[in-house]
Amino acid sequence: MIGKKHFLIYCDIAISKPIVSRAIKISLIVGTILNLINQGDAISSFNIENIYLFKFFLTYVVPYSVTTYTATALKLEFQIGTKSTIEADLKCHICGEELHVHENELIKECSQCGIHTQWRLK
Repeated sequence: MIGKKHFLIYCDIAISKPIVSRAIKISLIVGTILNLINQGDAISSFNIENIYLFKFFLTYVVPYSVTTYTATALKLEFQIGTKSTIEADLKCHICGEELHVHENELIKECSQCGIHTQWRLK
């Protein structure tokens, strides 16, 4: 079960501008392709009565959700307070401090940036 703190961190990352922007772009591309595949005849003939609006919008929501989840999950791999999924050398994006973590080791805060630490692969 996910704790409140992790959920809030997940939400903050999920609504960050880069992730929302990427998810919208992917959703528009994939959703349009899937809608053309699934309802292409009705869409191309502008036959609004035969377009299933729920499916139409859901076809955009699903790729948006998948993209958001995936991007957020990747960012969470090196968030403070979580366990590293791999052994890696990390560098704080803010101040440049470096840290080596082993697989399943708890990722700690940067000594200079504290809770604002943003670890990236070195």
